[in-house]
Formats: sequence, C-alpha cells, structure tokens
Amino acid sequence: MAETYLSDLKTERPVNDPEFDTKHMNDTIAKLSKVLSHDATKLTLACKPPRKPEDGIKMIDEISNTFFRLLGFYNTIPIQAGKAYKLAYRAVIRELLLGQISLCNSFSDKPKSGFMVPTAVLWETCKAMETQLPADNRAAVLKQWKSMQETLNDAKAEVHDVADGNGGGGFDEEDEDEEMSPEQIAVAKRCAQLVDLAVFICVKIERRCIKEADIELCDQLADAGHALANETDDLVSQLYDSDPETIRTKHIKAYVAKASALIQIAQKVSLPEEHEKWFEMCAKKLQELGTKKD
Repeated sequence: MAETYLSDLKTERPVNDPEFDTKHMNDTIAKLSKVLSHDATKLTLACKPPRKPEDGIKMIDEISNTFFRLLGFYNTIPIQAGKAYKLAYRAVIRELLLGQISLCNSFSDKPKSGFMVPTAVLWETCKAMETQLPADNRAAVLKQWKSMQETLNDAKAEVHDVADGNGGGGFDEEDEDEEMSPEQIAVAKRCAQLVDLAVFICVKIERRCIKEADIELCDQLADAGHALANETDDLVSQLYDSDPETIRTKHIKAYVAKASALIQIAQKVSLPEEHEKWFEMCAKKLQELGTKKD
C-alpha cells in the first residue's frame, strides 16, 4: 500500500483552481495527520502479543484509507498555490509513507526489530504535518530560504578558512599539512568575496523581495536561490580539487552567472528605487569580481 502511494506521489497532476483555499487545505491535512497518528498507535497495539491477525489487518486497512485521503487532498493542490507550497506537502507525505513502511517492517522482520522507534518517528512526522506545514507559498519559500542560507553560511565559513591559508591541500589526510601557494590563496580570497556578496544578496532578498513577490516570482527566487547555493558548494569544493586557472575561467564564471540570475529575478519585484539601485550595484560588483585579476 505505502509503496504504491510513494510511486503515485511522483506523478504530476496539473490542477487549475483559482479559488483554492490554502487555509482549508492546512486544516484538513492537520486533522488527517491526527487521525494517522492515532491509527499508528492502534496498529502498534494490535500487533503486540497476544496479537490477533484480524486486528492488525483492520488497522492496516484504516491506515491505507487515511493515506488514500491524504493523497487525494494533495492531488487537489493547483498550480495557483505555488510550486514550493506543493513541494512542502509532497515532502512530508513522503516522510509519512516511509515511516509507515518502517513501522510495518518492524513487525514483519525476522528477527524482530523494535517497533517503538519507528512508531515515535511516525508520531513526530504527524505532529510536524499538523503544526509546521506552510500557510501559503510565500511561507514555503521563506522556509526553503532559511535552509538555503544555512548552506551558504557554512560555505562562507569554509571559504574564509581556506582564504586565510588554513584549508590545507585537499581532502586526503596526506594533503592536510600541504601549504597553499600564493596563487591559490589569491583565488580563494576572490571566492570568499563572491560568497560574501552572495550571502548579502540573499539576506536582502529575504527581507525585501520575498514578502513583496507574487507566487510565481517567489518560486523563481527559490529555484534561483537553490541553484546559487549548489554552485556555492561546488565553488568552494573546487578550491581543493582544481587549479587556480580552472577556478578563475570556469567555476568563478559559473558562480557569477548563477548569482546574476538571482539578482535579475529579484529586480522583477516591485521595490522602492533605493533597493533597485542596490541590486544594480551588486550586479556590477559581481561582474567586477568575476573579471578582476588576482
């Protein structure tokens, strides 16, 4: 049952509903998460000795029905609700299904694995579904943005460590004590400047753009932000793996392109003139850092 629903969750069903009510959806899913939590408890009790097969089968049927309803409501989320909003629901329903599979396996495995841990995990996921799902697409994007900024800040700390000459020669233990050349440090310092600017831009977008953007622009900002975060990870990792010239001609160029793409989307948001000029200044600074000589 759960594996079938997992497969079904991958199927995109474009729905058009301009009158879609996110609050009603949140309330409905919260109620179903409570039902599922209770179902999981009843299944655990039904499968404990002295167990009766018919009791376990009954609860599996009940849980299957609850998941059927969850998937049914999920499949009514329209394109007007926003990409990030739907992805948030898909992610938590997927976690519920995986949790249910783990719980069922705890009763079927030989030798038996404990059922208390998978039951607790399922309870926690149900609680998160009840209390932490985004109210709308903007809230979903802001949640994604916080996670993305954590990635950027980790990369910022690492690239500054490398730029200060503390990065070593690579990931291998034998390279840990290898000193970086002046050229490598110069390139690392430029990468640090780029990442600093990217972090600054993302903070500005969170504070000024996401709250003013419409649903479509919010999703575009989220996509571009994730692309920049991924490119940041790649840029920093190349400080260990690539020669300075390759970093300059390939990876810095790619990084500037991703950061510039994010700025271009942010500039589509209707903002006061001073913020528009700020983004123009950042775009110019990106190009300067991308082409400067070390």
